[in-house]
Amino acid sequence: MTVDQDQLRCAGLAGEVTIRRDRRGVAHVVGGNEADAWFGQGFAAAQDRLWQMEYDRRRAAGRWAEAAGSAGLAADLMARRLDITRAARADLEEMDAGTKEMFEAYAAGVNAFLASGAPLPPEYSLTGIRPEPWQPWHSVALFKIRHVLMGLWQWKMAAGGLLARVGPETWANLHFLSPVGTSVILPPGGKVRELFEHANEEIATAAEHLGFLSEVEAGSNSWAVHGSRTTTGKPVVCNDSHRALDVPNAYWQVHVACPEFDVSGATFAGFPGFPHFGFNGAVAWNITHTQADYQDLYLERFEGRDAERYLSADGWRQAERRVETIQVRGADPVTIDCWKTAHGPVVHGDPRGGMGIALKYTALERPKAAFNGVRAMARATDIHQLFAAQETWVDPVNNLVAADTAGNIGYLVRGELPIRASKAGRRIPVPGWTGEHEWVGTVPSERLPRSVNPPEGFIATANQRVMAGDEPYISAYFAPPGRADRLAELLGTGGKLSAEVIASWQADTTSKPARTWARFLAVQGPFEGDAERARSMLAEWDGDLRGDRGEGLLYAYFRRYVLRELFAPVVGSETWDWLTTDRHPGLGRVVSGLLAEVVAHLDTSNVLPGGRTWAGVLPAALESAWTAAAALGGSDSGGWRWDAKHATGSRHPLSAEFPEAGLDPPRAPLGGDGDTLQAAGYGISGKNDFAISLTSVYRQVVDFAAVEEASYIIPGGVSGDPRSPHFADQLPLWQRHERIPMGRGKDPLEDGGGTGFTLRP
Repeated sequence: MTVDQDQLRCAGLAGEVTIRRDRRGVAHVVGGNEADAWFGQGFAAAQDRLWQMEYDRRRAAGRWAEAAGSAGLAADLMARRLDITRAARADLEEMDAGTKEMFEAYAAGVNAFLASGAPLPPEYSLTGIRPEPWQPWHSVALFKIRHVLMGLWQWKMAAGGLLARVGPETWANLHFLSPVGTSVILPPGGKVRELFEHANEEIATAAEHLGFLSEVEAGSNSWAVHGSRTTTGKPVVCNDSHRALDVPNAYWQVHVACPEFDVSGATFAGFPGFPHFGFNGAVAWNITHTQADYQDLYLERFEGRDAERYLSADGWRQAERRVETIQVRGADPVTIDCWKTAHGPVVHGDPRGGMGIALKYTALERPKAAFNGVRAMARATDIHQLFAAQETWVDPVNNLVAADTAGNIGYLVRGELPIRASKAGRRIPVPGWTGEHEWVGTVPSERLPRSVNPPEGFIATANQRVMAGDEPYISAYFAPPGRADRLAELLGTGGKLSAEVIASWQADTTSKPARTWARFLAVQGPFEGDAERARSMLAEWDGDLRGDRGEGLLYAYFRRYVLRELFAPVVGSETWDWLTTDRHPGLGRVVSGLLAEVVAHLDTSNVLPGGRTWAGVLPAALESAWTAAAALGGSDSGGWRWDAKHATGSRHPLSAEFPEAGLDPPRAPLGGDGDTLQAAGYGISGKNDFAISLTSVYRQVVDFAAVEEASYIIPGGVSGDPRSPHFADQLPLWQRHERIPMGRGKDPLEDGGGTGFTLRP
């Protein structure tokens, strides 16, 4: 391989690949055939995000402690138990020939960059490690680690722990949680509670580096509007993907073209194609999380000196046990034991103590050709072909929203949904030895919900309940309905809408729950002193959490204190403190569900959990909220600003270990919260004030009346290198709800500031 100023010679290419970068550094890759195009995508990804790719594959393989030291040990322990590397290798072998070649070409492109002699990102010198060759299965493992913890595993673990703490009678008073009989929970005694407590602590400890949905409020928005509802007669499709604020950003923008396809969009650096977001000139697509239930937890009984047997409905069976050694930077290696039962890997507990918790999960259950449709997505000429390409999709289960140049809009639930023999596992871990709670099949793809050109003229998803019924079963938990209700309100006017208006909703900071609280407080009281000041301020509010207004600050404190006043007397102060630690994302989901249930019944219920009334709850909550807001914003409420403390708080995974390295991006103040379309969720505990933990990590807009103006934005930049001018150059634009052009159909160098590069055989 030889290098000169503007070209690189690479083994494995059939022809030339050009990589041109626009003024924002986004790579526009053009190959003479499909394999060369994927090669170029891999090369460009490594140029931009090599360290992020290193982080992801090490997290997936349970090797993060080799770079992060002891801080990465808890995440590695969980990853080794999951055994993602074995599942990723097995899935690669299930791919059809074309898909496997795609992953191989991509890996070859990454390795071409590694062999080029280009400078490495600074994290390598900080940690003292060197990049290893990229293998095709690494891309599969990377995808799995970014989704294994997006299922309901952590929520079920949190719910099981809460039930073990408070008992069935108190559980029944927490209205959003369906009743569960003690017979489902396991044998009586303290061992189960201890196991749940230990498991929830493991999740909390591993959350930072394993990618659990952190803090409280997660979700995504997507909407497609049919031409019958637009001023141009053409569809408009928009999306906001919400995730934790990674550094660098979770998604990476790129444009990849060859004679077979021409796609712009965003994907994970390290993964070929566009499985989540893309536009190929004929079809635009995006996804939101369906909140589907495809992970079950089984309590397993073990016996034997090394827990070599576990109990099943047919008696004692041999457990699979293996020994793993984790290398730790700056410390001695750590040796661990990992077990697996017929249900899956034991993810919590020590079976030598007699019990453990196994995870049954569609993406780890058996080898699957999950990604065979990714190539077909790039080639799709309409939404029907796009939807047909999803037949093999497994995980995660998504709401797929799309529109095409023929004028169609469409919606599809894609992914694998298990059919269960019982309903018990929908909420909490269940006994694995009875045989009553097994999976008995998979929902056929033709039965998954879908809609094409609905009569309403629009499709809107915000992680809400998919359908009114329960067949096929999707989930017992969905996101609070605030964002979905706001979208329905904006879309349901019946009038024709311009593309500018439709796209502007990405910046909407009006909270439906906040408006509900305002109406409710308007007919309460009056109270005394600070409680009345708070009630009056919120009662006169329109629910708009604009950053430059003060009501959002008071409202954030009020939510915190009213929840404590409502539920701490019911579950106990110690349990409430545990629920609101923000350390464990599943606990935050329980709390957000309780809050959503309160809001849903504000106007119809005056008798609250524990027999209290609103008159006995509101004064203390309002007074505490006013006192806290004044302490933070000053005694003059006219000077309060919500965005004074409500800002992004992105942290690089190594910034705590190397605080002087300058790895973190700037902060960006924002309005909104987890219930607004401008997603800006924060933890309920207040330990980080109101630092934004979950927000939009990728916005895309395609107006089919002006496809050349398709645009996107991320809260950062395409480069993961803090030294690059493209590390955070999109953040100010994202903050102002501006977007950058995808640059389709034009030379990316035309707008100035770009660069060109050629890869040659």
